[in-house]
Amino acid sequence: MKSISLHNLIVQLQKKNIELGPDPKATVSLYSELGLIPPPKIKAQESTDLPPEISYPQDTIKKIIEIKDLKKKGLRLEEIRDSYALDYVKSAIEEIMASQNEEKLQELAILLSEDNDKLSSVLEAPILKVIETKNSKELNQLLSLFAAQSFYALNESNQLLETYNVNEAKKSLFKSIFYLSVICLRLARNSKNKVLEDAAFETYDKMVLGPIDRASKKVQEEFKTSFKKYLKTKKIGS
Repeated sequence: MKSISLHNLIVQLQKKNIELGPDPKATVSLYSELGLIPPPKIKAQESTDLPPEISYPQDTIKKIIEIKDLKKKGLRLEEIRDSYALDYVKSAIEEIMASQNEEKLQELAILLSEDNDKLSSVLEAPILKVIETKNSKELNQLLSLFAAQSFYALNESNQLLETYNVNEAKKSLFKSIFYLSVICLRLARNSKNKVLEDAAFETYDKMVLGPIDRASKKVQEEFKTSFKKYLKTKKIGS
């Protein structure tokens, strides 16, 4: 795949009026550290007096423009990295809204109108059901569903890597880990495998709970106004 030097990358972005802050090199480096763009290739010069050559894949230009577009929409870098969690949270809220269950809608209305951290715990319920349920039939169905989601996301990640779409591939890989960590946590508890349980919980906490909590705060801000209008059309809570 074609590559572009760090210097030329910055020049091309500046020509497109993409603002990279007072230290463009540091900004590009930060995006790489967060996994939003591929890591650079560093090649030492023949002369030790010269700095190493730093280059990125050519499509890094497009990826940085996409990052900037998402930032303009109000997303922080961490939220862009955790975009799969944003999708999960939004999907969960939309399912509640589509259910027409007045009790759930009233509960959601309260959570979306107040500044609290209860929203994320409500949205974790389907995940916690996998971990805590004692109904073997229900557990098998949920584990199969989560395993399928993990497999499809992993397969998607592999396909994206074949086209060098590293950023999207990483999001799909995170999604796969999202579901797989929950499965491993439940299976570890069933088998009383403490080592696996500790490792699974650490991943679950980092890859599932953390992103859902951050995404919930973001979505809560977005949904406040629109959800109040929705409730008025349904005449709920009035």
